[in-house]
Amino acid sequence: MNLLRNVSRISRYLLDSNPIHSCHCYLSTDRPESISAALKKFYLKVHPDLFTQYPKEKDVNEKSLQLVSAYLSGLQKKEYMAAITVTFFTKRPATELPPAPVLLSPHRVTLNSRDLLTSVNSILDALSLPVVDVPKQAKATIKQREILFKVVEIEKFYDFSKIPKISIETWLTSNVDAARAIAKRHQALMNEISAKVNNIKERFKLSSIEYKDEWSVPQFNACLSTLLMYVDKWHERLLSLQGKRLVFGDKSCLLQDGSLELGANDPPVYWDHVICCELIDSDQYMGKIATYEKNIAEYFHGIQIRQDPDSQNLCRAHTYLYHLLQLSHHFDLNRDHEAHKHKLWTNFHLYINPYSSDPSVTNSGYFQINAYDATIDILDFMVNNRIKANETRKSYETQAEKEKNILKKVKEQFRLTDLSINQRIMKSDIIECCQRLLNQRQLFSHILSQCRLKIDKNYNLGQNGTLTIPWDWSFGQEETI
Repeated sequence: MNLLRNVSRISRYLLDSNPIHSCHCYLSTDRPESISAALKKFYLKVHPDLFTQYPKEKDVNEKSLQLVSAYLSGLQKKEYMAAITVTFFTKRPATELPPAPVLLSPHRVTLNSRDLLTSVNSILDALSLPVVDVPKQAKATIKQREILFKVVEIEKFYDFSKIPKISIETWLTSNVDAARAIAKRHQALMNEISAKVNNIKERFKLSSIEYKDEWSVPQFNACLSTLLMYVDKWHERLLSLQGKRLVFGDKSCLLQDGSLELGANDPPVYWDHVICCELIDSDQYMGKIATYEKNIAEYFHGIQIRQDPDSQNLCRAHTYLYHLLQLSHHFDLNRDHEAHKHKLWTNFHLYINPYSSDPSVTNSGYFQINAYDATIDILDFMVNNRIKANETRKSYETQAEKEKNILKKVKEQFRLTDLSINQRIMKSDIIECCQRLLNQRQLFSHILSQCRLKIDKNYNLGQNGTLTIPWDWSFGQEETI
């Protein structure tokens, strides 16, 4: 149901708070159900729960829906929204009788309009769905009147009880042999990768070399091989990364902590530009970032500015620097505020996230803000939520220690080769999942021994042999397939 709430949020963002769940929007249609009907068809083609057997595509659709939700919400609030490009997967109509394989089609959607209806129609058009048209008689007067439309209640149109369910015992038993075979087949490649990683780390004194765990092993190896082809050319530049990370990700840029990210799908010429241009300015960027962070910390009398521990994505250095500069300037103009004059913040943490929406307290008890938030809103929020932030941080630290200990216990007792988790899942849920595994170790120990295990949201068998289970796995009595 969490996914359901995320998807339904797009519709809710288009509504005001009145009790009849309707909205006043300047929409180009004279039929209240037009927008709702159109969005309903869109949801029923891309809803993540329709892709439970395709974890990668399901995750893509889930993330894309969240981005689209935020974009449409911003337009509804008359905010400036930067252009975004997302991908949705849909199932192609079957051309053969079962058990023919299901074919999936990707659809790229670019939203760059400040008009709500235009953006909705862009989504519909990209998925070859009927767009919401403007009746001729309404076009002349569309700006003089308001149109009501109703919220789409997805629950009424889709029977989620029909989604197939499978027990953890059935899934593990069916996939463990394949996982061991895949891991064995890739062992030589893993050894080759390990040698390349150690070579690069030692040569440039890097703290780590990282890549997305959903990638295939050959893809990571290809990135390392490409880097090694040009490493002599970039030797002097890469020496400046000593003590920092090298990340293979989605973009090529200098990151906010001085680490380097290289886009896995970018050609070497893109890497060359970042390494030979942006990386050479790393010290200058880091110096300015430190200066503005210090200024903000002094405004709050000693607050600690840190990356949220549950956030793995670092933004570009120049983006982060821009937000620091703007925040520092705005706080300096508000030195009469209670947050500066009468409050001490030495035991609090501040997370500056350029991609956040409104001021908030994260699950780890950090205050989360960005430069586009109204300064007074930020300061008032922080003053009014000191107790909540403090209690949340203490609870998080306790949960983090419990999580660390129980993960270690699970890895040892099941004799796992590796154990990883999805950092976005609540620590209390990870702890619950691990405890349930330990309670059933007599059943699972022989199955999981010497395997790679990951706790995530769905079942999956990774291309490196990792067995992924959902944190809320169930036993056989709920099984439907």
